[in-house]
Amino acid sequence: MRLAVLALVAVLVLAGSATAASGIHPLAPKSAVPRGKTPTFRMKVNGKGAVYVRICRSKAKRGGVICAAEGIGRARRGSGGIYTYKPKFYDFPQFFANRPGTYYWQGTRISCQGTDCRQEGPVVRFTVE
Repeated sequence: MRLAVLALVAVLVLAGSATAASGIHPLAPKSAVPRGKTPTFRMKVNGKGAVYVRICRSKAKRGGVICAAEGIGRARRGSGGIYTYKPKFYDFPQFFANRPGTYYWQGTRISCQGTDCRQEGPVVRFTVE
């Protein structure tokens, strides 16, 4: 029991430090979105640089980022360091907002720090109902 608690604490600490290092803090969506409407992806970003949102059916990462099979786009900066991205809606069955299921999104900031120019945020799960 004690080992399980320690493992859980270690996972939470590592996840928190990854978010702090990238400076990307996801705000929405974090749960279900209605089918037939594109969600607005919102995140608080500390620092400068272009911010992109990647949407995928898998949470598996390659090179620190998830795939962009379902969508990718540039987020716009708003007040207070809040970035938003709302994908254009496409009215065909293969578009992710028209297919119920579980999806994942990730914010990525392009800002060179040393030799790494891509600062990846955490992967967030949401569902299309």
